[in-house]
Amino acid sequence: MRDLIIIVKKELTELLRDKKTIINSIVLPTLLIPILMFGGIKVSQMISESNQQKTVQIGLVNAPEDFMKLVKGDSLNEITNYTESIDFKTLIEDGTIQTALVFSSDWQTHMDSLTSSQIQIYRNGTKDNVNGRVSKMLETYSTELKKQRIAQLRIPVAKMTPFSENYIEIGEQKELIGKRVGGFIPYIFILTMWGGCLLAAIDLVTGEKERKTIETTLSLPISKFNVLLGKSIVASLLGFLPALLNLIGLIIGLNFIDGIPDEFKLAINEMLNFQSISMILLLLIPFSLFLAGFIIALVAGATTFKEAQSKASPLIIVIIIPLVMALLPGIEFTWSTVFVPVLNIGLGVKEIMAGTIDMGMYAAMLFSLIAFAVAAIYFSYKKFSDENAILK
Repeated sequence: MRDLIIIVKKELTELLRDKKTIINSIVLPTLLIPILMFGGIKVSQMISESNQQKTVQIGLVNAPEDFMKLVKGDSLNEITNYTESIDFKTLIEDGTIQTALVFSSDWQTHMDSLTSSQIQIYRNGTKDNVNGRVSKMLETYSTELKKQRIAQLRIPVAKMTPFSENYIEIGEQKELIGKRVGGFIPYIFILTMWGGCLLAAIDLVTGEKERKTIETTLSLPISKFNVLLGKSIVASLLGFLPALLNLIGLIIGLNFIDGIPDEFKLAINEMLNFQSISMILLLLIPFSLFLAGFIIALVAGATTFKEAQSKASPLIIVIIIPLVMALLPGIEFTWSTVFVPVLNIGLGVKEIMAGTIDMGMYAAMLFSLIAFAVAAIYFSYKKFSDENAILK
């Protein structure tokens, strides 16, 4: 144990001596979440407000008076009337108008006879703001016409409504938000952990090769296993610490960022209690060791920092795919997914956040992550013990 502590102190001193390591592994991840949350909410609000204040140029053909009145009711709508359907595609592409609505020439006849007619809508599918506002106008117009027809036919409104939907939610708000939001939280932790473990592991192994100090470390009267384990612990610590600080940043961000509904804040704060935070962090400890051991095994034979990065960086896809799967509908936290690394964390965190975690399955997941961590450390030890690879 004393030898292991010596190695851990040595490696931590080396890593933390480098300001770039502190900034990239600790400072940036800590500030990243609050900045992204605050910035994302503010930017989305600014874009939404800006879009609502933009003028929409609408071309109309054969538009009835009641629809014209509806469109003119919004001062931001600029109307251009055309006597016939022309090359609206070119007009939209060159910015003369943004959309065009062509009513059938016999529109009023169809309306008077209570039959159906057609509106041709020329639009650019990429202009979501314009298309959304036009769709809303058409929906309002359609609703008004339906009301007029019901009144004209003297049909009681109740007869036009065969049934009403009355949803009785049996799930708590905490469970609903936890299942929906909880899947994104592992993204924050795991990708941050990957970045921290990657930088630290490469520096502790390949970096020592480049600095020509690996031979000195291996010549110490300490077993290679303790040297490897010390490096793995330090690399995992540099991955786990940003994840912990990210969690703190998440909690701070939710409490101080404006624009988040109070009910949502209350539910999130209830989910992020001491028990749930402890359970999440307990999962991340063996997982960080697994990542550290896995990465060290990959870069053990690399001779340069660039070579080590090229070997390890592409494997981020192995982390991302299970995280994406955890967000897909229909994939639940069951005994068939509890032993799948990364995926089990993504699904398990959702259950923890929702307060519906099965403790037996949680224990099985935790032990499986410990087993994977032990396997990764053992595998990296085999690679680290190969002097032909480690000293080349």
